[in-house]
Amino acid sequence: MMKAVWELCVFVTNTGSFKPHHGKANGALPPPLIELHQLFSSSRAIETNTETAQDLAYLQGRGTSLGGLRPKCSIRDEDGSLAIGKFPSASDERAVTKAEVLALTLAKQAGIQAADARIVMSEQIPIAVIKRFDRTSTGARIPYLSAASLLGAVRDDPTDHSYTEIVDALRIHGHDVQADIEELYRRIAFSILINNVDDHLHNHGFLHVRHGQWRLAPAFDINPFPHRARELKTWISDDAGPESSLDALQAVALYFQINKPLSDTIIAEVTSAVKNWRQVGSEMGMSKTELDAFTEAFEVN
Repeated sequence: MMKAVWELCVFVTNTGSFKPHHGKANGALPPPLIELHQLFSSSRAIETNTETAQDLAYLQGRGTSLGGLRPKCSIRDEDGSLAIGKFPSASDERAVTKAEVLALTLAKQAGIQAADARIVMSEQIPIAVIKRFDRTSTGARIPYLSAASLLGAVRDDPTDHSYTEIVDALRIHGHDVQADIEELYRRIAFSILINNVDDHLHNHGFLHVRHGQWRLAPAFDINPFPHRARELKTWISDDAGPESSLDALQAVALYFQINKPLSDTIIAEVTSAVKNWRQVGSEMGMSKTELDAFTEAFEVN
């Protein structure tokens, strides 16, 4: 018997060795959008330890090393492009997939470059479909590097890292340095205002431009966390520690080479977008009950 680890479609045998998936190299392609419900049903069966041989047989060959703890899988969208399907977990107490799409939508309205995302309802199951940004229009791969890799931090690194370190790395490896630094400042403000406290280094990334130069990848894995302490995983600075506040962010604005008028403008734009979270969520089809569950994360004081 095999068990799922990390995410949908990644398997390890009972001897502890990973079972390889049959990817494109063997002629297989990620499953199409129309298979979302089958992917969800089989992954949920494994998550709840009710899987059948048919579930395992279906998921084998649809594997992908996407990382993360929530069930997900690469899929082919309606236009043939690659996307990631994120499924609700059996342990969810809130509409997590809808809230992630809401956060990405608000991020765009706040002037942030964010991954394209939408909710697809599959037999009443809300599945987040998020376009991959590490592919060209022809499907060629764009080299991607996480902030952890750029800073040389390993996954279980006990060291606390900061956004000011990312700023330093951009000044060395960046292609459009100040534009990305200002974008990063905007993203920090957004994370603070929606209580995105899962902003670790693996949830920030870069796309290669040329000659060893990198640009910030579109924002992804941005999630509001109600009922969680407002402490950032990536510190604003060493002096600020895990404090998640606009005051702490504004205190390091000059390190980002951002003057006070620009800092005020960025924060005002992000705040204005976040304040519309209920309206945007409602337009997405979220119910009042679903929205109420995220009040503590989104309400701007």
